[in-house]
Amino acid sequence: MDKLKQHFEKGILAIAMLVMGYVAYTLYIDADEQQTMIQEQVQERQAGGKGKKEWKIDMSPYTGPLAKLDNTQPLSLSNPHNLFNPVQWRKTPQGTIFKVEQGNEIGAGAVNLDKTMPLYLKVEFRSVSKVGNIIRYRFAVTREAEKRKKDRIRVTTSVDGTEVDDIRKIFRIVNIKGDPENPTEFKLVMADGSEDVTVVKGEVFSRIAGYTADLSYAPNGKFFKNKREGDKLFFAEDAHNIVAINKAEAVLSTASTSKRTTIRLK
Repeated sequence: MDKLKQHFEKGILAIAMLVMGYVAYTLYIDADEQQTMIQEQVQERQAGGKGKKEWKIDMSPYTGPLAKLDNTQPLSLSNPHNLFNPVQWRKTPQGTIFKVEQGNEIGAGAVNLDKTMPLYLKVEFRSVSKVGNIIRYRFAVTREAEKRKKDRIRVTTSVDGTEVDDIRKIFRIVNIKGDPENPTEFKLVMADGSEDVTVVKGEVFSRIAGYTADLSYAPNGKFFKNKREGDKLFFAEDAHNIVAINKAEAVLSTASTSKRTTIRLK
């Protein structure tokens, strides 16, 4: 038994010596490589840097994770994520129940823009007359985009000469082509600050000055016909103001939140 124990201890000692020898050999090899590198660097410095080797460091383990940060997606807490937005169930006037998942099933997001129609400014030269030394020019004007209904109807107005306002304060004549008593063309500056108007004798000047819109709200089957900027709509237990209309879209502002929603023509 004692002999076996002695042989075992010798075996352990031999293994330990082998390990120590391997470690010593590895340290020697590393030291030799380091010494060789130092000698090469010294020789390069003495030679003025000629033949200098470029040592490249592999940064891919670090640049890879950084590149992923450039493609991160923003955290969305809006619908259909329900952590802070509990799912709502709504009842239609017909009695059916529907689930509000995206957030646009009710409110301004559920409004459809069905149609838009242009509103025109029209100006026509009608006649010229002379009273004493004053030459008077008569025009017919239609302003369909005006806010007040009484201002939208066609009216007749007149101007005594140039650089003065017409009697209704709609425009002023700044230039006349042809004989003043038989003019061929007028340039008008509009009192509302809009683009200048050129009226040719015998023709009706016309341009788009705004739009009306037909809208619908599917959840309760409401329709809003011929609506203009500034009109108010009421649906989804809230008021909504039409702040803008153009050829392809309308913008609503919800009264309770002041949130603006753009509705596009489909």
